[in-house]
Amino acid sequence: NCVSSNYLEPPNRYISPLKIVNDRDVAFQRAVRELQKQSQNQNQNVNLGISIVEVASKEYYIHLSTPGTAPGSLDDIELTFPETNSGGIGKETGIVNVRCEARVTLPPPPFCVKKNCINGNMDQRKRLEDLSYILGLPPANQKQMQEGAKWTPIFFNSDKVPGFYDDY
Repeated sequence: NCVSSNYLEPPNRYISPLKIVNDRDVAFQRAVRELQKQSQNQNQNVNLGISIVEVASKEYYIHLSTPGTAPGSLDDIELTFPETNSGGIGKETGIVNVRCEARVTLPPPPFCVKKNCINGNMDQRKRLEDLSYILGLPPANQKQMQEGAKWTPIFFNSDKVPGFYDDY
């Protein structure tokens, strides 16, 4: 019951980091401002029930809590805004690493039939998707996913496997 933008995570727990569309400092300040509005229910477009647990400005770190999947439980959301390593060559945009972990874990559902579903962790994925909307930060791989990704169901799949029917 966790998703993270750490590249070492297995595919069912990995989620794309968010892309900073301007300066790191501006993005961090905007994130804090928008999260404060959200925690005070001033932003009515998306209401996640977010509470700010900690903001460490020097470390560019934000810790949030939000209602979890299990009744009465909480999920922890962590955002880090790491420094970019452009080496002085060109202008490199940064990312925001994200992590959402349930304090109370539930067994994953045995399968999913909803489009774009990855077995398990869908509630955490949805929370981070809503959070990226609030912060105005798109996923870093959004362009690649729109251009080249194809969702294929595992069950009732009608895609032909190359070479499978060649003997018939």
